[in-house]
Amino acid sequence: MKRYFIAVLATLALFLTGCSQMNSAATVGDVEITLETLQSHVDSILAQRDEVDTSQMQLETGEALTRNQLSFMISNILIDEIAKDASIEIAKSELEAYKAEIYQNIGGEEMLPSVLANASIAQESLDAVLRRDLILRKISSAATEAGSDDAAVNQLIEGLVSEKANSLKIVINPRYGVWDSKTFSVIPSEPAGDAVTDK
Repeated sequence: MKRYFIAVLATLALFLTGCSQMNSAATVGDVEITLETLQSHVDSILAQRDEVDTSQMQLETGEALTRNQLSFMISNILIDEIAKDASIEIAKSELEAYKAEIYQNIGGEEMLPSVLANASIAQESLDAVLRRDLILRKISSAATEAGSDDAAVNQLIEGLVSEKANSLKIVINPRYGVWDSKTFSVIPSEPAGDAVTDK
């Protein structure tokens, strides 16, 4: 009888763990990336593609797109935490100035939908992308001013991201793959199943 109850408890524990994992695409430290959030990003990107001519674009689809978006969200969390450690803040005025710079470089704001579709970036993620770029710019500028060359700057940033990823502990829902500490991305380990679908 005792063994029976132990077996039941073990099964229940596995069931509860499985339920918890089913609700999360990944966790980065205490931050959870839900399945709904990931699906929303994928759906948004697919909807944006319907609005522009993608015939000349080489676009990720299916599981590759999902892993790309999950990697993107994880890296944003890591960079945000690195910024906190370094007391780096991005003012709204900096963000708007950078956005104006981007518009000028791509030929105007009207070109943004096509650029976002080609880069597989959801419209609602634009500010996060620009904020991340500005954080990395500030880290790079500080290192350059201290005498580091480009190779040393790249090594510094890779080291910061790696250290932060290790300290926070990244847990990926197995259906999406595993975290690759060398490429700082989610890579496939087995088919993603029906977790997030490419509609």
